[in-house]
Amino acid sequence: MAGSFGMETPQGEHRYRLSFTVGGLLATQGRTLAEMYLKHVSDNGGQPDPNRENREIGEAITMIRAQAIEENVLAIRTVTASKRIVAETLKRLSVLTSEELAYLSGADAPTSDRETLMWIAMCRYYAIVGEFAHDVLKAHYLTGRISLDFEDYARFMADRATWHPEIDQLSELTAKKLRGNLFKAMSEAHLLRADAGGTRKNHNTILSCTPSRVLADMLKKRPDSFAYLPMRETSL
Repeated sequence: MAGSFGMETPQGEHRYRLSFTVGGLLATQGRTLAEMYLKHVSDNGGQPDPNRENREIGEAITMIRAQAIEENVLAIRTVTASKRIVAETLKRLSVLTSEELAYLSGADAPTSDRETLMWIAMCRYYAIVGEFAHDVLKAHYLTGRISLDFEDYARFMADRATWHPEIDQLSELTAKKLRGNLFKAMSEAHLLRADAGGTRKNHNTILSCTPSRVLADMLKKRPDSFAYLPMRETSL
């Protein structure tokens, strides 16, 4: 596996990061920790570096980990759970830029944009999530197939397992957690809507993503981000 922080870029005999088993989208937690990180940098005399504006924060985000856990800023009942959620959220934030973090934590960003940013963060950090978003979620949307279910996910994972034996090595419980957490994240990002009373089990409708002009302009600096969103770039 590549390093523990920053965007995952599959290459060679790369093994997927397969640890997205908790938390769903983590949008609220992401905003809280992004705000805490930026305040920490400011309080310690840090200044924005225009040369790094569009570069990932990376492992620097971990400078707030101990404080976040000690002060229980996410208001989680047990220390063990707090450590797990803080660690997971910081990993995803590590793939965002300082500009994206500032927007995520700012008062002016609409909730929908924050959710979109955290979905993009999940896709950047976990390559297999990003590939699913592009090859299944977005592909379905662009071809007019607006339904998505566990069978679509199973076919995608079976295809990836051909080249990545670590997928077949997952326990049944872990595999179910990965699937459940991915669908939870898509639902919390309002990219999917569960359809009640349908004839197909676990049937969902894909919803179009419409980032604000501010967020869209920001994402154009890293245009690969649009690959993760069920939308047509021509609408921007």
